[in-house]
Amino acid sequence: MFGTEKFVRDRILTWNRGKIFFIQDFIDLGSQGSLRIALCNLVSDKLIYRLARGIYCLPRILNGQIVLPSDESIAYALAYKEKVRIMPYGDIAAYRLGLSGMKISSNIYLSDGPPRRIKLYNGHQIVFNHTSEVKIFGFRNETMMLMSNTIRYLGQEQLGKYQMNILRQKIRKVPETDFSVDIEIPPVWVQEILLELWHK
Repeated sequence: MFGTEKFVRDRILTWNRGKIFFIQDFIDLGSQGSLRIALCNLVSDKLIYRLARGIYCLPRILNGQIVLPSDESIAYALAYKEKVRIMPYGDIAAYRLGLSGMKISSNIYLSDGPPRRIKLYNGHQIVFNHTSEVKIFGFRNETMMLMSNTIRYLGQEQLGKYQMNILRQKIRKVPETDFSVDIEIPPVWVQEILLELWHK
């Protein structure tokens, strides 16, 4: 093993297992072409795994088994790399609140960056939907953020007794100091639903 591939391998081996990285992390070691070849060879050697185009990981090993990062970990690593903010939306927000038990294949996030769609190795995808509502990234409380985004996604007509009961249980765990700040962030119709849940 010589040249670019050796330099890339040596750098990777200094990292902790579980790290997600990108081809851009090696731009000081060679040309785009030579880096792609080097990473492809290291994937073939099973030192690293390709998660999506240009996205790789040095996998964790647990009880002798390869453990690859979650879709969510990949999404946040990509957001950090691109210096954008993201927040769960749609099915993924509902799933995290316990409103959905379905297996999620499309991980949708609201982002203050450009729209993106990434196809992952497992057939899933990560979707960054651009939003100009920058104030929604100001939530102090994660539960309030998830509830707001879930209600917006489902719409008032989709909130039946079952969904409202779960949301009511979740909102009871939100500190009043957080609620008083975060209630100002969602649209008015979402605020009204959250207030109804808070007072009942």
